[in-house]
Amino acid sequence: MRHPVFAFPIFLLSICLLSISTDRGVSARQITRQIGTYSDRVDASARLGANGSSAYILTAGSSNRGLYITLVYPSSVAARLGLAQGDVLLQLNNRVVSSAAEADRILASAPSGQLRAVFVKQTTQALNCYNQTIAYTNDDPVETGSIVQGGATVRRDVTLDRIQTSVPLQTLESYLCEIVNSDRAAHGVGRVALSSGLSAVARAHAEDMVKRQFFAHVNPSGLDPRGRAAAAGINVDVAENIATKSGPMSPQQKVAGCQQTMMAEPKDDPHNHRGNILNPRWVCVGVGCAYGPGGAVFLAQEFSAVNVP
Repeated sequence: MRHPVFAFPIFLLSICLLSISTDRGVSARQITRQIGTYSDRVDASARLGANGSSAYILTAGSSNRGLYITLVYPSSVAARLGLAQGDVLLQLNNRVVSSAAEADRILASAPSGQLRAVFVKQTTQALNCYNQTIAYTNDDPVETGSIVQGGATVRRDVTLDRIQTSVPLQTLESYLCEIVNSDRAAHGVGRVALSSGLSAVARAHAEDMVKRQFFAHVNPSGLDPRGRAAAAGINVDVAENIATKSGPMSPQQKVAGCQQTMMAEPKDDPHNHRGNILNPRWVCVGVGCAYGPGGAVFLAQEFSAVNVP
């Protein structure tokens, strides 16, 4: 159970953030009046079991570094801490978490025992700071023959791995397109046609995220969704959603879980994942899936207002 330290307006937040480093004068994209990220790059922390961007929190006299959480995997360290999308993780064991990679380094070096975290949740009125402590076991996945799955260390089970990757990717992609149109119909929005060309772009991106171990709209070569579509000979604007899910469940459940997470986002933002799915301008969609380590499913959706074959 989380124990709130306080729930006061932003000018009191520095009470909770003693000893947290500050960083001034850095150009950043503003998410809200109180929380911002330094770039659009989203990275994954395997040990934490969350995706996020390097972020800052504005206080009366400083800017405190942290990790803005964009996705939390079920049963992960992040989930056990009580982190959710939109939170900012500030510290693990009194060390500043400035990036997903830093979270992995801290957790890799943390001894088994008590793991202490400081994080912030934002409301319409204030930033609320929390201290949370959980039991933590630092198992080396290489030495124990385990895998990091959804941020939790899980012993490798060949049978489970086989089950979790037993469904053909084309079946998953057809299912994904079906539930996209089901969600659109449920909200009074017309169907989108399945585009073979955009599906090839989406599938290539999902596979690339697995192969090069990143999770972002811009790949390590610097290509964004529009650039990747153009490289495939499709010169139209596209709106992209990406998601991933892991855990001991069927591939279809992981796909449905990704879609459910995206549809659970705020209803008043036309530019988030939910807004993309329900945008009435789109006439077609490309969908692509790929299997990652431990049976994780990575997926991409490419929406277009132009009918792409």
